[in-house]
Amino acid sequence: IEPVRVIQERKKIGLQPSCPVPAGAILCYDTAFWQWVCAGTGYVECDGWLKGAYLVPYEDSRILVLKVPGFGAPTAVMTLEELIAFGIKKFVNLGTAGGLQQSMNVGDIVICESAIRDEGASHHYVPDGKYAYSCPELTERLCTALERKGIQYAKGTSWTTDAPYRETIEELRHYRSDGVATVEMEASALFAVGAYRGVGMSSALVISDLLSEETWHQKYHSAEKLEGLRKIFEVALEAIAMNSSTGRLAGE
Repeated sequence: IEPVRVIQERKKIGLQPSCPVPAGAILCYDTAFWQWVCAGTGYVECDGWLKGAYLVPYEDSRILVLKVPGFGAPTAVMTLEELIAFGIKKFVNLGTAGGLQQSMNVGDIVICESAIRDEGASHHYVPDGKYAYSCPELTERLCTALERKGIQYAKGTSWTTDAPYRETIEELRHYRSDGVATVEMEASALFAVGAYRGVGMSSALVISDLLSEETWHQKYHSAEKLEGLRKIFEVALEAIAMNSSTGRLAGE
C-alpha cells in the first residue's frame, strides 16, 4: 500500500490541487498559531485535497503551510507521506515541546537534530535503533536563518513518545542526565519517514511547558509560546527557500 495510490485516486475524482508542487512544506499543530497563519495577508488557500492549507509566497518560492489534524506520530506520518507522494521534497516540522532541562524557559527555541524513538511508527520505516536524525543540510539552514535574524536558539535531542500522560519521573531524570532537551510526539517518526523516502525533514520546536520532579508547568496558551512559533515560522520559510549550493536566498 503506497501513498501515491491515494494521490492518484484523489486526482481521478477531481480532488487534485490546481497549484504546482510547492518548494517545501511546513507542518503545524498549534491552534492559536494556526489562527495567526490564517489571518496572514497574501496567502493563497489551496483547493482539492489540500483545501484548508495555504501557499505562502517567500522570495521566488511558494511554500505550503498546513495544520496537521491532531497530534502524534501516526497522523503526522500519514500527512507527510501524502505530501511526499504529491512531490514535495523539503519539510520543516514546526511544533511545541516540553522542556526537560532546568535552564529552559517557555518560549525557548530548540532545533531538533535527533530524536529518541519512543514511538511506534518509525519502527515500520527504518531498522531498530535509539535515534532518528533530521536532515543535516536543512537543519543547518534553519540555524543559519536564526543567526541571520539574531534569534537565540539551542540545538538538541528530543524524546518522542506516543504516551505523554505516561511520562515518569524516572524517565525525566534519565533523559535529563543524558542531556536530552525536549519531549514531544512527532519528530523521530517524521525523521524516519524522511530518511526512508529520501526527502529533507527537519524540526524546530518551541518550549510550551516545563517538566520537573515537583511539578508540570503548563504554558500552552502563553504569549511566549506563540511568539516563539511566529519567529521560527519566518525562519522555516527562509530555510526552505534558501539555495542549497550558496546558502543564500534567491536574488541575493
